[in-house]
Amino acid sequence: MATIRQIPSSWWQGIIRKKGFPEQSKTFATNDECKKWAIDVEAQMNRGIFSDLSEAESLTLAEGLKRYLKEITPRKKGFEMETIRINVLLRHKLTNKTFATFKRADAVKYRDELLRAGKSPSTVNKELSIISHLFEIANKEWSVNCTNPIKQIAKPKISNSRTRRLSDVEFNYLQLALKDESGGTRTNKLIHDIVVFAIETAMRQAEILSLTWADINIDKRVATLKDTKNGTSRAVPLSTIAIGALKDESDKVVKLKRGKVFGTTASALKQSYRRAVKRARVYYEAETNEDDRDDNVLIDLTFHDLRHEATSRLANTFALHELMKITGHSDSKMLARYYHPRAEDLAKRLA
Repeated sequence: MATIRQIPSSWWQGIIRKKGFPEQSKTFATNDECKKWAIDVEAQMNRGIFSDLSEAESLTLAEGLKRYLKEITPRKKGFEMETIRINVLLRHKLTNKTFATFKRADAVKYRDELLRAGKSPSTVNKELSIISHLFEIANKEWSVNCTNPIKQIAKPKISNSRTRRLSDVEFNYLQLALKDESGGTRTNKLIHDIVVFAIETAMRQAEILSLTWADINIDKRVATLKDTKNGTSRAVPLSTIAIGALKDESDKVVKLKRGKVFGTTASALKQSYRRAVKRARVYYEAETNEDDRDDNVLIDLTFHDLRHEATSRLANTFALHELMKITGHSDSKMLARYYHPRAEDLAKRLA
């Protein structure tokens, strides 16, 4: 039998102690609400269908995310970007909800809010995946009895038809912007070399930033990637231009250096790259007549587009099976998403 009592705050508290079940307690504004809760819980216990929701009702998403950030995120390859996403998420009011009160409608509202804010379907899915995995970890490892609401909603569809290439005009202005040190201390001088290196090697951003000098064999002109997206290592040939991106100011390749080749973070690279693209567009507009100006030049140009560009360029030199080994694609279908030759280049091969 439940114990019903009025506490000093004038609210009513119900306490249920039943053998074989954890003690349950909850407070209500009225005596009737408290009695109804007690009757329902005891009925569920008697029928063997009771689920202890006390932990889910008391733990907020914010508390869960902070624990997730401490225990789970550091194990991931993309921990830097996930840390940024979680810190942004922690500032959202939805994280004040508990694991028991965050429902499917809340997930739908958050998804639609991100889409209205202009977030890409891919970005939205990454945000939702963090919340989804949080619920899975809480349920399986933290003994929080909760249902994952993200699994109950439709995810935005991602289009893999992106064919963005980097034109010669864009590359020239982008280089100019990357070399511009007018930003003073805010200028990240490594970004120019990273961009050139990315275009020459088709490496992913994370692969470039994880590269150490011990992974570079200057004599053989090879970079060995030990920690890749698909979990397998691979060797990437380095062009003369790629080697040039590894040179210091005295035009000598640094062979004896230790640590990371490019000592910057993913967030710093992302921010500096975006600023450079915007500056490049300003330079382009300043040097072209309005009638001759192309509205698409240096617009919607992401860092990942450099991998598209590099893959398409390398395809002119290497056979498909060789290209897959360089880029790290597991099958030709995946590679086809990144290989986008220009029609004019293909026309040159015709008789």
